[in-house]
Amino acid sequence: MSNIQTKDIRNIAIVGHGTSGKTILAETMLYNAGETNRIGKIEDGTTISDYHHQEINRKISISSTPLHCNWLDKRVNIQDAPGFLDFLGEAKSSLRVSDLSVIAVPATSGVETGTDIVSGYADEYGIPKMFVVTMLDKEHTKFDAILSDLQSHFSRRVFPLTLPVNAGAGFNQVADVLRKTMLTYSTDASGKSEEGDLPDNLKDKIDQMHEELIEFIAESDDTLLEKFFDQGGLSEEELRSGIHEAILSESIIPLVATAAQTNVGVTRLLDFISKYCPSPADVAEVSVNKLGSDDETMITASTDQPTSLFIYKTVSEPHVGELSFFRVYSGSVK
Repeated sequence: MSNIQTKDIRNIAIVGHGTSGKTILAETMLYNAGETNRIGKIEDGTTISDYHHQEINRKISISSTPLHCNWLDKRVNIQDAPGFLDFLGEAKSSLRVSDLSVIAVPATSGVETGTDIVSGYADEYGIPKMFVVTMLDKEHTKFDAILSDLQSHFSRRVFPLTLPVNAGAGFNQVADVLRKTMLTYSTDASGKSEEGDLPDNLKDKIDQMHEELIEFIAESDDTLLEKFFDQGGLSEEELRSGIHEAILSESIIPLVATAAQTNVGVTRLLDFISKYCPSPADVAEVSVNKLGSDDETMITASTDQPTSLFIYKTVSEPHVGELSFFRVYSGSVK
């Protein structure tokens, strides 16, 4: 993509407890977007983001890794952050420069200590959240219990946009609450899917959840709420705009069902992030200090403003020296 506009950028951080499937989720997102030609494996040391020899040897993420891909004409900037408690500072600094917190929750274990901590970081920085239930292709998954736990633990506004149809070994079908359809994914981990009708045993449930979703969306905007009561529903355009505003205000905290290693549900996650989630243009004014001064000023995300940036990470690499990573909040860097 060339000439990327501010409104077409998505800055996300994938965070969560250790071994919750964050790195494979990021890996599969890159594969689906055509950035790589295969999905790497942690056990083989072939993932893009766990490139350091210590990460490869220990088979865990130690530092955050900036990644990027393009999806639906949007530039998705991804921070794959470690989840083990010793390295959560990396997750916090990643969230500091992100506009959306994508919190991975494993389908076999659910909410853990790290889940709580990174959610607190997102709240501290005022970043909207999205939960992704991972590893739904494993044995002994407990999606319904995890959803209930998330709703009681964080907010009843945690709402599933997709549901697993056949969780466990062979998982390849998700029900889409927004479209009221079922997606059946190829079993070759290509990420390809076919959209079809819901099975009879799910139609009533998804219809009811779709209505609940519309109510949540309408509640985020007085105008939409009035139209909802007057017309009994919302148009597709109103629904699309409403979801975006509802995520920004956390009137809804979306939840998506996935299995990244087998590439199920990840393309739909990318769809949601690209279509509905915040861009830097949605972020309120940011308070910054002028260089060499304690004086504060407010800036907005615009290329017309003076250049301002935030360095969130500095590393020392052999044969290279110090490298600093930063986010540009206004102006431009060439």
